[in-house]
Amino acid sequence: MNKKPIILRSAFALLVLGVFVFSMYPLQERNFYDTFKEICADPDNQEVVELIALAREKKQKDPSMYDSVALESAALDKGVSLDKYVKPILIKSQKISNSRDVLSLIRKNSAGSIRRGIDLNGGAEFLLELIPDPADKDKINKDFNKYRDLAIETLRKRLTQKNIFEADISPAGGRYISMRVPIVTREEKGVIEKLIKMSAKLQFKLVHPNNQAEAAKYMEDPKGYQPPEGYEVKVSSETRNGKTSRMVYIVERAAQMDGKEINDAYPTMDQYGQREIILSFKPAGAARFGEITSNNVGRELAIILDGTLYSAPRINQAITGGNAQITGNFSREDAENISNALVSGSVPFSMTIQAQSDIDPTIGAETVRDGLYSGIAGMILVMVFMLVYYLRSGVIANISLFINAVLILGALAAFDVTLTLPGIAGIILTIGMAVDANVLIYERIREEVQSGKTILNSIDLGFDRAYSAIFDSNITTLFVAVILLWQGTGAIKGFAITLAIGVFTTLFTAVFLTRLLFDLMTRFTSFKKMRMLSLGKTPNVDFLGLKNYALAFSFIMIIATFVVIGVRGKDCLGIDFTGGTQITYDFVKAIPAEQISAFLDTKGFENKVTYKTGSAVDAKKQLEIVIREKSGRNKEQTAEAGTNLMENISRELNSQFPDARFKGESQSTLGALIGETFMKSALVSIVLSFAVMILYMTFRFQFSYSIAGNVVLLHDVIIGVGLYLMCGGQITMNVVAAALTIVGISINDTIVTFDRVRENLRLVRDKSYKDIINLSVNQTLARTILTASTILMVLFMQLIFGGAGIRDFVAVMLFGQVIGTYSSIFITNLIISYWHKPVRSVKEAPAEILVAPSPGAK
Repeated sequence: MNKKPIILRSAFALLVLGVFVFSMYPLQERNFYDTFKEICADPDNQEVVELIALAREKKQKDPSMYDSVALESAALDKGVSLDKYVKPILIKSQKISNSRDVLSLIRKNSAGSIRRGIDLNGGAEFLLELIPDPADKDKINKDFNKYRDLAIETLRKRLTQKNIFEADISPAGGRYISMRVPIVTREEKGVIEKLIKMSAKLQFKLVHPNNQAEAAKYMEDPKGYQPPEGYEVKVSSETRNGKTSRMVYIVERAAQMDGKEINDAYPTMDQYGQREIILSFKPAGAARFGEITSNNVGRELAIILDGTLYSAPRINQAITGGNAQITGNFSREDAENISNALVSGSVPFSMTIQAQSDIDPTIGAETVRDGLYSGIAGMILVMVFMLVYYLRSGVIANISLFINAVLILGALAAFDVTLTLPGIAGIILTIGMAVDANVLIYERIREEVQSGKTILNSIDLGFDRAYSAIFDSNITTLFVAVILLWQGTGAIKGFAITLAIGVFTTLFTAVFLTRLLFDLMTRFTSFKKMRMLSLGKTPNVDFLGLKNYALAFSFIMIIATFVVIGVRGKDCLGIDFTGGTQITYDFVKAIPAEQISAFLDTKGFENKVTYKTGSAVDAKKQLEIVIREKSGRNKEQTAEAGTNLMENISRELNSQFPDARFKGESQSTLGALIGETFMKSALVSIVLSFAVMILYMTFRFQFSYSIAGNVVLLHDVIIGVGLYLMCGGQITMNVVAAALTIVGISINDTIVTFDRVRENLRLVRDKSYKDIINLSVNQTLARTILTASTILMVLFMQLIFGGAGIRDFVAVMLFGQVIGTYSSIFITNLIISYWHKPVRSVKEAPAEILVAPSPGAK
């Protein structure tokens, strides 16, 4: 039994659980219509009652419709604006002017503790025009796409610093970019608008040596004043002790230094209680700042951000420490935003918001519901399996799994992480790792019991001997998550955060909590025997003897994957990576986006369908389709469609949905929704992930093991995605997330086998290296089958009942799980058997099959 005080450990576990349970309250959304009534001046108003009844009726006819969409549609049918029913105090305090503002307020008040992404909850879209700075205009126009991508990544960094990880930012043709963010309230939109308009262009300019006299001339005749050659006028407001004064500075037009060399920036308060931003420079910037201050002692140095002069301190001495500060009339939020913008970098554009619209969720309510229910059903199946197979110990495993899920949800809420479909992928992988950890521990305990040890000793040894495999597999997964968090963007970063949270919760529940529950059970119950079902005796299969068949199968599958890619070409890539034609339609009756998408798919058009509402008070909702013809359409169809794609799509849609009466409004060409910078960062993430795993596995095992593990990761991803492409699938962001999940699952399987090989090398003598590998694979076979089975249960439930919105993700995961299980048995160990370091006391002899004394796994 663990000697540490059981009461203290129990108190710590309850404290951790309590904190995260509190964080996720309220997890469930409140009733949308009840929340609407709460903000109404008269909830019992007959018009309000009729509106809600009509909205419920619409939703009953179309289960995929969201409550907000149903209520908005009901208001349109009645010809009323929802703001007429809202309490006057809310109209004033929330600045409500139309139905959209009311719906945003209801969404905010009814929301649960976990923020959901655009795919699950909708959001806002901003159409931004990039206007090059006059000084850099020629340089930017020569390579506009490069600087446009720079602006996209800068915006993405600023949003990330606001904990908005799931933002869709993409080129929108010409000088425009589209930015979609998972926000719904007016306040959130205001914050985003400030971030957009902030170019974060920082300049240090010298003030005229005789500024006081020049400023006096300006004040006498502001309109007629002509500054000295090479100078310009800047007016600043400064506050000291609650008093605001207007200051005039005549500054040089040419900046002595800009903000490109800033290393860090953070807000603080000065001695007068005024907010300031502390800057620290990179080495080159510190040297330049030191040179400027050394050469201009006694002069004033103006600090200008986005054209506004915030302060102009006098240089009393050379400043060589690499620090500076900006003092101004900042609000707390402005100071934080400016600091973040300075760190994320400036952009050589001024960005103007040409249009702002609200967008509906990209995954229908029915699909979200189906995905949730299928996930719950899969988890119930896993828990039933654990209970039936491990009996009383299965109860402990299920308690651990349930608490693990609670901790994950609590952490998502506590850290304000946006939950998206890729984020759900991270949760699935986490649950798989948690099940795997419990199986490892139980199978180890089984081995110790069958070797004749007491139940208490068996539990101690089982946890001790399973720990290294659990730790190594979770740490390698954490490395992947950290690198994706560092280099990834958008939905991939959301996946990484969820995965990282899952690593810590899995280690806590599997290693700490499960052990605590066993100690409580052995101390306070009559737990004397470890009863559980078994897959039978440890097999004695010569897996290395099947190497020719395994190599042939893997070689054929890899070649087949590249053949499919070569034959299908661009059709392998989803619309996220290729772009297409963007078409906007007016309509009379809204049709669920998923129905439109499915119909266009049958007609040979790959598509992304979104409903959005403009920012004007009287704005109407429109249907937006980004569409691309599939390679399967014949040349006549393609030529005809290309002549007037908007009219052809209108005709197709109206023939299928006559009540909608779609009418085309605009058509434009759209570039890839996933920019070149994203592709580069994704590639860097993958390379770094493999490099870190090579280093770690070399440190924990040996170099040949690390090479084998990484080769198998490539093997699993290539074949897993290849099988999906062979079935007609396309590479989308969901597929990328699934491929990353395959990496996590595959490395777990690999490390478990490596850990047993490492242990057997210490314990087994006078046997060949190949014998030890075969023995290790046979010993871990039960664990491999059990873990794979539990994950496949969840995936099959989601594939069958989860709906079309997550089907591509689940399909890739399913293929990846099967291939990962196969490779951990046949391929990984084949590689290390060909290339391994000589091991002391290991005899190289003809292979023979060793039969382990008891079943189990590690």
